[in-house]
Amino acid sequence: MSVVYTSLLVLGLLISGVSIPLILSFQDHQDVDGQDHYFAQPLLQTVMIFLGEIICIFGIQVASKASSWLDRSLLNSAHVNGQQQSEDGNEWTVQQRSWFWSGLWFIIPSACDLISTTMLNLGLIYSTPSAFQMVRSGIVGFSAVFSFLFLSRRFLSHEWVSVVTILGGIGIITYYGTGLSPVGGADNDGESHWLGPLLLLFSQVFVACQFIMEEYLMDRFQMNPVRAMGIEGVFGALLLGISLIVAAFSPAADGSVFDIKSGVNQLIHTSNLWQSAIVLALMVAVFNFFGLAVSTSVGIPGRSVLDAIRTTLIWVIAAHYGLDSFSWVQLFGFITLVIGVFIFNGVFSAVLTAIRQKFAKHDANGERAPLLA
Repeated sequence: MSVVYTSLLVLGLLISGVSIPLILSFQDHQDVDGQDHYFAQPLLQTVMIFLGEIICIFGIQVASKASSWLDRSLLNSAHVNGQQQSEDGNEWTVQQRSWFWSGLWFIIPSACDLISTTMLNLGLIYSTPSAFQMVRSGIVGFSAVFSFLFLSRRFLSHEWVSVVTILGGIGIITYYGTGLSPVGGADNDGESHWLGPLLLLFSQVFVACQFIMEEYLMDRFQMNPVRAMGIEGVFGALLLGISLIVAAFSPAADGSVFDIKSGVNQLIHTSNLWQSAIVLALMVAVFNFFGLAVSTSVGIPGRSVLDAIRTTLIWVIAAHYGLDSFSWVQLFGFITLVIGVFIFNGVFSAVLTAIRQKFAKHDANGERAPLLA
Protein backbone atom coordinates (compact mmCIF):
# COMPACT_ATOMS: atom_id res chain seq x y z
CA MET A 1 0.00 0.00 0.00
CA SER A 2 1.43 3.40 -0.98
CA VAL A 3 2.26 6.05 1.58
CA VAL A 4 -0.12 8.52 -0.09
CA TYR A 5 -3.01 6.04 0.03
CA THR A 6 -2.35 5.22 3.69
CA SER A 7 -2.11 8.92 4.54
CA LEU A 8 -5.49 9.58 2.91
CA LEU A 9 -7.07 6.73 4.85
CA VAL A 10 -5.60 7.99 8.12
CA LEU A 11 -6.76 11.54 7.39
CA GLY A 12 -10.28 10.36 6.56
CA LEU A 13 -10.34 8.22 9.70
CA LEU A 14 -9.26 11.12 11.92
CA ILE A 15 -11.68 13.63 10.38
CA SER A 16 -14.67 11.29 10.63
CA GLY A 17 -13.69 9.96 14.07
CA VAL A 18 -13.26 13.44 15.51
CA SER A 19 -16.52 14.63 13.94
CA ILE A 20 -18.81 11.95 15.42
CA PRO A 21 -18.75 12.91 19.15
CA LEU A 22 -18.57 16.61 18.29
CA ILE A 23 -21.71 16.37 16.14
CA LEU A 24 -23.52 14.40 18.86
CA SER A 25 -22.57 17.01 21.47
CA PHE A 26 -23.52 19.82 19.07
CA GLN A 27 -27.00 18.29 18.76
CA ASP A 28 -27.32 17.99 22.54
CA HIS A 29 -26.68 21.74 22.86
CA GLN A 30 -29.36 22.79 20.33
CA ASP A 31 -32.13 24.86 21.89
CA VAL A 32 -35.23 23.61 20.05
CA ASP A 33 -37.75 26.24 21.17
CA GLY A 34 -35.79 29.23 22.42
CA GLN A 35 -36.80 28.46 26.01
CA ASP A 36 -33.77 26.42 27.08
CA HIS A 37 -35.31 23.13 25.97
CA TYR A 38 -32.53 21.15 24.34
CA PHE A 39 -32.49 18.27 21.90
CA ALA A 40 -31.93 15.30 24.22
CA GLN A 41 -32.83 12.27 22.11
CA PRO A 42 -30.28 9.43 22.54
CA LEU A 43 -32.45 6.86 20.76
CA LEU A 44 -32.87 9.06 17.69
CA GLN A 45 -29.11 9.61 17.68
CA THR A 46 -28.73 5.82 17.73
CA VAL A 47 -30.89 5.74 14.58
CA MET A 48 -28.52 8.21 12.91
CA ILE A 49 -25.50 6.08 13.83
CA PHE A 50 -27.26 2.92 12.68
CA LEU A 51 -28.00 4.49 9.30
CA GLY A 52 -24.31 5.27 8.94
CA GLU A 53 -23.41 1.66 9.72
CA ILE A 54 -25.90 0.46 7.10
CA ILE A 55 -24.35 2.80 4.54
CA CYS A 56 -20.96 1.31 5.40
CA ILE A 57 -22.24 -2.25 4.88
CA PHE A 58 -23.61 -1.29 1.46
CA GLY A 59 -20.31 0.41 0.70
CA ILE A 60 -18.39 -2.77 1.48
CA GLN A 61 -20.76 -4.80 -0.71
CA VAL A 62 -20.26 -2.36 -3.58
CA ALA A 63 -16.49 -2.37 -3.07
CA SER A 64 -16.42 -6.17 -3.11
CA LYS A 65 -17.83 -6.07 -6.65
CA ALA A 66 -15.69 -3.15 -7.81
CA SER A 67 -12.55 -3.33 -9.91
CA SER A 68 -9.02 -2.83 -8.66
CA TRP A 69 -9.41 0.92 -8.19
CA LEU A 70 -9.84 0.13 -4.50
CA ASP A 71 -7.01 -1.27 -2.45
CA ARG A 72 -7.63 -4.98 -2.02
CA SER A 73 -6.30 -5.10 1.53
CA LEU A 74 -9.62 -3.73 2.78
CA LEU A 75 -11.58 -6.45 1.06
CA ASN A 76 -9.12 -9.16 2.04
CA SER A 77 -9.41 -8.18 5.70
CA ALA A 78 -13.17 -8.56 5.48
CA HIS A 79 -13.12 -11.89 3.60
CA VAL A 80 -10.11 -13.66 5.07
CA ASN A 81 -12.24 -15.85 7.31
CA GLY A 82 -14.57 -16.59 4.44
CA GLN A 83 -11.67 -17.83 2.33
CA GLN A 84 -10.53 -20.12 5.11
CA GLN A 85 -14.04 -21.46 5.49
CA SER A 86 -14.37 -22.28 1.81
CA GLU A 87 -11.33 -24.53 2.10
CA ASP A 88 -12.92 -26.70 4.78
CA GLY A 89 -14.83 -28.79 2.26
CA ASN A 90 -17.80 -30.81 3.42
CA GLU A 91 -17.64 -29.48 6.97
CA TRP A 92 -18.16 -25.94 5.71
CA THR A 93 -20.99 -27.14 3.44
CA VAL A 94 -22.82 -28.57 6.43
CA GLN A 95 -22.30 -25.38 8.43
CA GLN A 96 -23.40 -23.25 5.48
CA ARG A 97 -26.75 -25.02 5.42
CA SER A 98 -27.36 -24.18 9.05
CA TRP A 99 -25.96 -20.65 9.06
CA PHE A 100 -29.48 -19.26 9.44
CA TRP A 101 -30.02 -21.02 12.75
CA SER A 102 -26.56 -20.14 14.00
CA GLY A 103 -27.18 -16.57 12.89
CA LEU A 104 -30.08 -16.28 15.32
CA TRP A 105 -27.54 -16.14 18.14
CA PHE A 106 -26.34 -12.81 16.78
CA ILE A 107 -29.43 -11.15 18.20
CA ILE A 108 -27.55 -11.03 21.52
CA PRO A 109 -24.61 -8.88 20.32
CA SER A 110 -27.10 -6.80 18.30
CA ALA A 111 -29.05 -6.04 21.47
CA CYS A 112 -25.81 -5.20 23.31
CA ASP A 113 -24.85 -2.84 20.49
CA LEU A 114 -28.21 -1.08 20.63
CA ILE A 115 -28.10 -0.70 24.42
CA SER A 116 -24.49 0.47 24.54
CA THR A 117 -24.89 3.02 21.72
CA THR A 118 -28.03 4.51 23.25
CA MET A 119 -26.43 4.56 26.70
CA LEU A 120 -23.36 6.31 25.27
CA ASN A 121 -25.52 8.94 23.61
CA LEU A 122 -27.47 9.44 26.83
CA GLY A 123 -24.27 9.70 28.85
CA LEU A 124 -22.93 12.36 26.48
CA ILE A 125 -25.92 14.57 27.28
CA TYR A 126 -24.67 14.82 30.87
CA SER A 127 -20.97 14.71 30.06
CA THR A 128 -18.41 16.06 27.60
CA PRO A 129 -17.03 14.86 24.25
CA SER A 130 -13.59 14.26 25.77
CA ALA A 131 -14.92 12.06 28.59
CA PHE A 132 -17.16 10.30 26.05
CA GLN A 133 -14.18 9.42 23.84
CA MET A 134 -11.80 8.59 26.70
CA VAL A 135 -14.18 6.11 28.29
CA ARG A 136 -14.75 4.51 24.89
CA SER A 137 -10.98 4.06 24.55
CA GLY A 138 -11.03 1.93 27.70
CA ILE A 139 -12.90 -0.86 25.94
CA VAL A 140 -9.56 -2.69 25.66
CA GLY A 141 -9.49 -3.21 29.43
CA PHE A 142 -13.13 -4.27 29.69
CA SER A 143 -12.80 -6.70 26.78
CA ALA A 144 -9.66 -8.22 28.29
CA VAL A 145 -11.40 -8.87 31.60
CA PHE A 146 -14.46 -10.36 29.90
CA SER A 147 -12.37 -12.56 27.62
CA PHE A 148 -10.52 -13.86 30.68
CA LEU A 149 -13.77 -14.62 32.50
CA PHE A 150 -15.84 -16.06 29.66
CA LEU A 151 -13.40 -17.20 26.97
CA SER A 152 -10.74 -18.58 29.35
CA ARG A 153 -8.11 -16.42 27.69
CA ARG A 154 -4.80 -16.04 29.49
CA PHE A 155 -2.68 -12.90 29.61
CA LEU A 156 0.94 -12.21 30.42
CA SER A 157 1.90 -10.30 33.53
CA HIS A 158 2.61 -7.06 31.64
CA GLU A 159 -0.78 -7.34 29.96
CA TRP A 160 -2.49 -7.55 33.33
CA VAL A 161 -0.52 -4.50 34.45
CA SER A 162 -1.78 -2.65 31.37
CA VAL A 163 -5.38 -3.72 32.04
CA VAL A 164 -5.18 -2.42 35.61
CA THR A 165 -3.64 0.82 34.31
CA ILE A 166 -6.43 1.22 31.74
CA LEU A 167 -9.17 0.66 34.30
CA GLY A 168 -7.40 3.00 36.72
CA GLY A 169 -7.34 5.74 34.10
CA ILE A 170 -11.00 5.18 33.31
CA GLY A 171 -11.79 5.32 37.03
CA ILE A 172 -10.06 8.69 37.38
CA ILE A 173 -11.85 10.10 34.33
CA THR A 174 -15.21 8.78 35.54
CA TYR A 175 -14.84 9.87 39.17
CA TYR A 176 -13.66 13.38 38.40
CA GLY A 177 -15.46 13.73 35.07
CA THR A 178 -17.33 17.02 35.19
CA GLY A 179 -19.39 18.07 32.18
CA LEU A 180 -20.94 21.09 30.53
CA SER A 181 -24.35 19.47 30.27
CA PRO A 182 -27.07 21.49 28.52
CA VAL A 183 -29.63 19.70 30.71
CA GLY A 184 -28.06 20.58 34.03
CA GLY A 185 -26.25 23.75 33.00
CA ALA A 186 -22.56 24.51 33.23
CA ASP A 187 -22.57 23.72 36.94
CA ASN A 188 -24.35 20.40 37.10
CA ASP A 189 -26.06 19.24 40.23
CA GLY A 190 -24.88 16.08 41.97
CA GLU A 191 -27.19 13.80 39.99
CA SER A 192 -26.18 15.18 36.60
CA HIS A 193 -22.53 15.17 37.59
CA TRP A 194 -22.55 11.44 38.20
CA LEU A 195 -25.15 10.33 35.69
CA GLY A 196 -23.14 11.04 32.54
CA PRO A 197 -19.85 9.36 33.54
CA LEU A 198 -21.66 6.35 35.03
CA LEU A 199 -23.72 5.85 31.88
CA LEU A 200 -20.57 6.06 29.78
CA LEU A 201 -18.86 3.55 32.07
CA PHE A 202 -21.68 0.99 32.09
CA SER A 203 -22.09 1.29 28.34
CA GLN A 204 -18.66 -0.26 27.95
CA VAL A 205 -19.83 -3.36 29.78
CA PHE A 206 -22.37 -3.94 27.01
CA VAL A 207 -19.74 -3.16 24.34
CA ALA A 208 -17.44 -5.76 25.90
CA CYS A 209 -20.31 -8.28 25.96
CA GLN A 210 -20.94 -7.56 22.29
CA PHE A 211 -17.30 -8.13 21.33
CA ILE A 212 -17.00 -11.32 23.37
CA MET A 213 -20.23 -12.76 21.95
CA GLU A 214 -19.20 -11.89 18.40
CA GLU A 215 -15.82 -13.53 18.85
CA TYR A 216 -17.36 -16.62 20.42
CA LEU A 217 -20.08 -17.00 17.78
CA MET A 218 -17.79 -16.44 14.81
CA ASP A 219 -15.31 -18.97 16.18
CA ARG A 220 -18.09 -21.40 17.07
CA PHE A 221 -19.89 -21.28 13.72
CA GLN A 222 -16.98 -20.21 11.45
CA MET A 223 -19.10 -17.47 9.92
CA ASN A 224 -17.96 -14.99 7.28
CA PRO A 225 -17.42 -11.55 8.95
CA VAL A 226 -19.34 -9.73 6.21
CA ARG A 227 -22.29 -12.12 6.62
CA ALA A 228 -22.15 -11.72 10.40
CA MET A 229 -22.14 -7.95 9.95
CA GLY A 230 -25.20 -8.19 7.72
CA ILE A 231 -27.05 -10.44 10.18
CA GLU A 232 -26.33 -8.05 13.02
CA GLY A 233 -27.58 -5.22 10.82
CA VAL A 234 -30.90 -7.01 10.26
CA PHE A 235 -31.34 -7.77 13.95
CA GLY A 236 -30.27 -4.24 14.82
CA ALA A 237 -32.92 -2.81 12.50
CA LEU A 238 -35.61 -5.03 14.04
CA LEU A 239 -34.64 -4.23 17.63
CA LEU A 240 -34.29 -0.53 16.89
CA GLY A 241 -37.68 -0.49 15.14
CA ILE A 242 -39.32 -2.19 18.13
CA SER A 243 -37.65 0.27 20.51
CA LEU A 244 -38.90 3.24 18.49
CA ILE A 245 -42.46 1.88 18.41
CA VAL A 246 -42.48 1.22 22.16
CA ALA A 247 -41.05 4.69 22.90
CA ALA A 248 -43.54 6.36 20.53
CA PHE A 249 -46.64 4.77 22.06
CA SER A 250 -45.56 4.43 25.68
CA PRO A 251 -47.08 7.07 28.00
CA ALA A 252 -44.05 6.74 30.27
CA ALA A 253 -41.81 8.16 27.52
CA ASP A 254 -43.74 11.43 27.22
CA GLY A 255 -41.60 14.36 28.30
CA SER A 256 -38.49 12.19 28.80
CA VAL A 257 -35.35 11.75 26.72
CA PHE A 258 -37.18 8.90 24.97
CA ASP A 259 -40.11 11.05 23.82
CA ILE A 260 -39.71 10.05 20.17
CA LYS A 261 -42.69 12.04 18.89
CA SER A 262 -41.28 15.30 20.21
CA GLY A 263 -37.80 14.35 19.06
CA VAL A 264 -38.89 13.69 15.48
CA ASN A 265 -40.80 16.97 15.41
CA GLN A 266 -37.75 18.84 16.68
CA LEU A 267 -35.52 17.07 14.18
CA ILE A 268 -37.74 17.96 11.22
CA HIS A 269 -38.31 21.60 12.12
CA THR A 270 -34.76 22.49 13.23
CA SER A 271 -32.38 22.86 10.30
CA ASN A 272 -29.26 22.45 12.44
CA LEU A 273 -30.53 19.09 13.66
CA TRP A 274 -31.55 17.42 10.41
CA GLN A 275 -28.50 18.72 8.59
CA SER A 276 -26.16 17.51 11.34
CA ALA A 277 -28.02 14.15 11.35
CA ILE A 278 -27.14 13.63 7.68
CA VAL A 279 -23.51 14.57 8.27
CA LEU A 280 -23.37 12.28 11.32
CA ALA A 281 -24.60 9.26 9.34
CA LEU A 282 -22.05 9.93 6.60
CA MET A 283 -19.21 10.36 9.12
CA VAL A 284 -20.10 7.04 10.80
CA ALA A 285 -20.06 5.31 7.42
CA VAL A 286 -16.70 6.85 6.47
CA PHE A 287 -15.19 6.04 9.87
CA ASN A 288 -16.21 2.37 9.77
CA PHE A 289 -15.15 1.95 6.14
CA PHE A 290 -11.76 3.60 6.53
CA GLY A 291 -11.24 1.88 9.87
CA LEU A 292 -11.10 -1.53 8.21
CA ALA A 293 -8.48 -0.42 5.71
CA VAL A 294 -6.36 1.48 8.23
CA SER A 295 -6.25 -1.51 10.59
CA THR A 296 -4.73 -3.68 7.86
CA SER A 297 -2.10 -1.07 6.95
CA VAL A 298 -0.96 0.40 10.29
CA GLY A 299 -1.79 -2.54 12.56
CA ILE A 300 -3.05 -2.47 16.15
CA PRO A 301 -0.17 -0.33 17.54
CA GLY A 302 -0.69 2.30 14.85
CA ARG A 303 -4.45 2.29 15.40
CA SER A 304 -3.87 2.85 19.13
CA VAL A 305 -1.75 5.92 18.40
CA LEU A 306 -4.43 7.24 16.03
CA ASP A 307 -7.09 6.76 18.71
CA ALA A 308 -5.02 8.78 21.19
CA ILE A 309 -4.55 11.55 18.61
CA ARG A 310 -8.27 11.48 17.82
CA THR A 311 -9.22 11.85 21.50
CA THR A 312 -6.79 14.75 21.92
CA LEU A 313 -8.22 16.55 18.88
CA ILE A 314 -11.77 16.02 20.14
CA TRP A 315 -10.86 17.51 23.51
CA VAL A 316 -9.10 20.55 22.02
CA ILE A 317 -11.81 21.33 19.46
CA ALA A 318 -14.66 20.79 21.92
CA ALA A 319 -13.00 23.05 24.50
CA HIS A 320 -12.46 25.72 21.85
CA TYR A 321 -16.18 25.80 21.02
CA GLY A 322 -17.34 25.69 24.63
CA LEU A 323 -18.54 22.08 24.56
CA ASP A 324 -15.81 20.92 26.93
CA SER A 325 -13.47 22.14 29.65
CA PHE A 326 -9.91 21.42 30.73
CA SER A 327 -9.04 19.56 33.92
CA TRP A 328 -5.59 18.53 35.15
CA VAL A 329 -7.12 15.52 36.86
CA GLN A 330 -8.80 14.42 33.65
CA LEU A 331 -5.50 14.91 31.81
CA PHE A 332 -3.76 12.67 34.33
CA GLY A 333 -6.46 10.03 33.87
CA PHE A 334 -6.14 10.29 30.09
CA ILE A 335 -2.35 9.89 30.21
CA THR A 336 -2.76 6.86 32.49
CA LEU A 337 -5.31 5.38 30.09
CA VAL A 338 -3.10 5.94 27.05
CA ILE A 339 -0.08 4.34 28.74
CA GLY A 340 -2.15 1.26 29.60
CA VAL A 341 -3.56 0.97 26.07
CA PHE A 342 -0.11 1.42 24.52
CA ILE A 343 1.37 -1.31 26.72
CA PHE A 344 -1.47 -3.74 25.99
CA ASN A 345 -1.42 -3.14 22.23
CA GLY A 346 2.36 -3.29 21.96
CA VAL A 347 2.99 0.30 20.92
CA PHE A 348 6.11 0.69 23.06
CA SER A 349 7.52 -2.68 21.99
CA ALA A 350 6.88 -1.81 18.32
CA VAL A 351 8.78 1.47 18.73
CA LEU A 352 11.70 -0.28 20.45
CA THR A 353 11.81 -2.90 17.70
CA ALA A 354 11.89 -0.19 15.03
CA ILE A 355 14.71 1.61 16.84
CA ARG A 356 16.75 -1.60 17.15
CA GLN A 357 16.27 -2.34 13.46
CA LYS A 358 17.35 1.18 12.54
CA PHE A 359 20.53 0.96 14.60
CA ALA A 360 21.22 -2.55 13.32
CA LYS A 361 20.99 -1.28 9.76
CA HIS A 362 23.26 1.65 10.62
CA ASP A 363 25.86 -0.68 12.15
CA ALA A 364 25.72 -2.93 9.11
CA ASN A 365 26.62 0.01 6.87
CA GLY A 366 29.18 1.52 9.26
CA GLU A 367 32.35 0.55 11.05
CA ARG A 368 30.94 -2.78 12.25
CA ALA A 369 30.08 -3.94 8.73
CA PRO A 370 31.91 -7.04 7.44
CA LEU A 371 34.90 -6.29 5.23
CA LEU A 372 33.48 -8.35 2.34
CA ALA A 373 29.89 -7.17 2.75
